[in-house]
Amino acid sequence: MDPPVPVWVSVRKLLPLGTEILAPRNRAGLRIETELPGLLFEWARREDGGLLGWVTYQLVTADDQWSRPVSHYVPAHLVRRRGPARRQQFGDRRPRTHG
Repeated sequence: MDPPVPVWVSVRKLLPLGTEILAPRNRAGLRIETELPGLLFEWARREDGGLLGWVTYQLVTADDQWSRPVSHYVPAHLVRRRGPARRQQFGDRRPRTHG
């Protein structure tokens, strides 16, 4: 895709937490967010008919001292298009009351 499409990647579903979550927290360890912003570069068809998206996103350490871009194929159900918030799409300028 040219240009690449901004997407959200469901990283927590892609890299599920394992049984080691009972270990002490490591501030230099990678933070696995629920979703991360990324870029979709192409779709590829799997042999069984499903879709995979080639995406790039950033993994960051818990202390924000280090990051690494990651690129790989992700199942289509874990990728969703990213765009302006609904309130921005429709020109809503009301002040936010939450979040």
